[in-house]
Amino acid sequence: MPMSEAMCFGLGGGLGVTYLRSPFEGLPYIVHVRSMGFEPRVFENLGIAFAWQEFEKEENATTALRNQLNKGKPALLLTNIRHLPYYGTDTDFPGHAIVAWQFDEASESVYVTDTEREALIKVPETSLIAARYSTLPPFIHLGNMFSPDTLEKGLDLPSAVRRAIMENSYRMLTEPDDGLASLECWEKEIDQWCQHKSGQWTLRFAYQVIEKRGTGGGGFRKMYGDFLEESSEFLPEISEWRLVNLMRDASEKWSEFALALKQESENNSPNAVRLRSCIHKIIVSEKRYLESTQKAFPDE
Repeated sequence: MPMSEAMCFGLGGGLGVTYLRSPFEGLPYIVHVRSMGFEPRVFENLGIAFAWQEFEKEENATTALRNQLNKGKPALLLTNIRHLPYYGTDTDFPGHAIVAWQFDEASESVYVTDTEREALIKVPETSLIAARYSTLPPFIHLGNMFSPDTLEKGLDLPSAVRRAIMENSYRMLTEPDDGLASLECWEKEIDQWCQHKSGQWTLRFAYQVIEKRGTGGGGFRKMYGDFLEESSEFLPEISEWRLVNLMRDASEKWSEFALALKQESENNSPNAVRLRSCIHKIIVSEKRYLESTQKAFPDE
């Protein structure tokens, strides 16, 4: 079942906004602009069983990964990018998924693939071990690995896509910590961002998360628009309710906000009024899309 990146993202119910008061030093707030728990939902919405393996001891996680790679089985891993040398950052960012493909015994390294990097990346095994463990709530992962020996095909693609769209929009409308509720909290607290001693870096980091760090632009909304456009070939409701157009509008609003965050991060006195206005425009746009989706795909 060959699938585009956008289709995988949509099947995972990738839309989301998670607002967090950060436990990380120098970064008092973090916002994720895609849903948490995205990776399991790709498989679950396809009707394929998914379960993370976790390991209390690092040596057990390392052995399990080596065993799978030596059998020629790729492995999905959760990592903290701070410990991945190719990122060159001191900022903690756990929960980042990569895929491991091959173990190189001579150099004790693992070849992985990661966002926006077309070639395999060689990572020292010691660095990968550190990256696979995070104990900072809510980003806790204990060597998490998903590496099945086989995959059974589940639901047909149209059914899986319909299910994914319905679940994603309902979650964004109703969950207290994902979607509109997070945006409304951000809108209320943006003054605190601007006034914090680390406010400029916090704004800059949010700009990167929205526009740069693997999102494809517009806080993943551009990618989700591509998913909807691709899916409209077999789900006519998408065109009937102009869902692609509504998502493209949301993507533009997110990009405008990202640019404002970047500009205000260079200002010693960031303009909270400007940023709040940008967030409000996103709320209006996202609500329009989500409500239209609920009408296009009523609960059956």
